[in-house]
Amino acid sequence: MLLTENMNVISWFRRHTVIAHLLVSLLALVLFFVWAPAAILLIVVYVCVLGIASMNMALNLYLDAFRHIPIGAHPAADTGGQIALTFDDSPTDGTAQVLAILKARKVKATFFIVGAHAAARPELLRQIVQEGHAIGNHSHCHEHTLPMRSAAAILADIQQCSRTIQDIAGVIPQMYRPPFGVVNPAIARAVADSRLPCVGWSLRSFDTATPRPKRLLARIVRRLKPGAIVLLHDYPAVTPQILPDLLQEIERRNLSCVLLSPEILQS
Repeated sequence: MLLTENMNVISWFRRHTVIAHLLVSLLALVLFFVWAPAAILLIVVYVCVLGIASMNMALNLYLDAFRHIPIGAHPAADTGGQIALTFDDSPTDGTAQVLAILKARKVKATFFIVGAHAAARPELLRQIVQEGHAIGNHSHCHEHTLPMRSAAAILADIQQCSRTIQDIAGVIPQMYRPPFGVVNPAIARAVADSRLPCVGWSLRSFDTATPRPKRLLARIVRRLKPGAIVLLHDYPAVTPQILPDLLQEIERRNLSCVLLSPEILQS
């Protein structure tokens, strides 16, 4: 019951975001003449909620993001469950080493491609595809200012990335992951117009901020569960250092690494 009510509120907010902003502003104005601190507190709380929702796709305030592999989505006999390894910002200078490790272990992963990186390293993008890994769209520019652009500009960036990938590797990405995991109304409109499912993660490794291999591996292993979508990057030096041990732990738990696709996520 509570979940349904929350979904109704979120659905209303998505359709009437501007109205919601105006209502909160009007309420704050009324409170200002009654008790100014209450008005200030209301605005601060509202802005904080919107900011947290923008940085956390799990809240699904602006759009629906796939964060887990549905149970039974990819049936596999005699396994302890399915997980998906995903690498963002590829291809980079570290991609070749990660690909070599995956190939040696006969494991497939999903790479979310930055169009500008692919244009700079086309041979690595072709290698990713040729070795049987899945790919997704991760924007063309991956700039910190991208979330501040209009929906039309964000959509154009998504489309440019897809064209670049198609021109280089002959495949069209069928999934999108927003840079930095940031979402807002403009990104939500652009993703809807792109008709690409939005893919998040359930396990963020923080490999870009954790340079110590043992600490990083322990963090991932501790949170690893069937159905997990694991967020990694292939450019930090620490990632290939822990990847063999991570794959060994996945094998020890009898987990199966699967490729992400709209069919898997929406099953």
